[in-house]
Amino acid sequence: MINISSGIYPDIIQLLKQWPECVLATVVHTEGSTPQKSGSSALIGSSGLIAGTIGGGKTEFKVIEEAKLRLQTKKSGMFTFELRGDIASGSESICGGSMIILIDATPERHLPVFTRLKNSLDQRQGGVLLTLADASDSGDVKIVRQWIAEENQTLEQELKNLRPAVSEMLQNVHAESVRTIPFNGMETLAKGCGLIERIVPNPSLIIAGAGHVGQALAHLGKFLGFSVTVWDDRPEYADPLKIADADVVLTGPMEESLSKISIQNDCYVVIVTRGHKTDGEVLRQVIGSDAAYIGMMGSKAKIAKMKTSFFENGWATPVQWSRIHTPVGLDIGGQTVEEIAISIAAELVKIRNHKTIGNE
Repeated sequence: MINISSGIYPDIIQLLKQWPECVLATVVHTEGSTPQKSGSSALIGSSGLIAGTIGGGKTEFKVIEEAKLRLQTKKSGMFTFELRGDIASGSESICGGSMIILIDATPERHLPVFTRLKNSLDQRQGGVLLTLADASDSGDVKIVRQWIAEENQTLEQELKNLRPAVSEMLQNVHAESVRTIPFNGMETLAKGCGLIERIVPNPSLIIAGAGHVGQALAHLGKFLGFSVTVWDDRPEYADPLKIADADVVLTGPMEESLSKISIQNDCYVVIVTRGHKTDGEVLRQVIGSDAAYIGMMGSKAKIAKMKTSFFENGWATPVQWSRIHTPVGLDIGGQTVEEIAISIAAELVKIRNHKTIGNE
């Protein structure tokens, strides 16, 4: 089973409305070193790549060319691409591995599934997207998709509700290593493959402070795949027009605003408010949470005074304080607003990637 963030799926419904004539290309299997792994997807139209990626370079170019042909025939297909070229011979594909890519020529047929998927992600619920490809007809691959939301039942219970052929497939999956499942010999899918993707919502980036750094960080956070929420108690700063990249912009009293945010273990909190007092108030609200990351801007002198105050008043334990990243951001010698925002974004990505690797 592949664990991935939501990728292009939250936007796929809108993208299909904008570009009704397109195909969905998905990496369903890889061996060796490849530019992208199973689960990477891209939407491709008659003019080329629309969104997402399956690795770029020569492989993606070939897939785009094939996708354009499939747009005309409306027939899906599976293709193997070898990336074991020789650099001495001038080959452009020298990664050393191979990729199997599924091209869905009619992704609009799966809009109900994608809608259920998006509804789950909007509620910050993960789930499993199951894709079955029957290649018994050499002229056209038949594709079936199923979204299994992680709701009240456990994932294992939800999977048991699928039709017998799928249940049989799932029982044979070794979650740690198996990424695609051949269907050779099965009655319902004589030839083809299956892809199981556990899709989770994009991690949340909560920025307390909508000043220059907060605004710049909101832009970078959205670009890097976070769901961005920005709060400031000053309405003139907490202006959605000024922070167009934020998914949610909140203003008003701090406690009231933060009470609207559920801080879970996929939340990254950055405190860059207008001053020491407000920073401390926000930190008190979040320091005991399960947030994956809490970072706060400040000089060494400010941090030392705040630390003493938190300990003297019993607002934090030494263990809780040790989790705070302060001064916030990687030390890249940043001086400008943009450089400071980049240093913070780099630290967020570092923590996020280490967290992802640790959960595999």
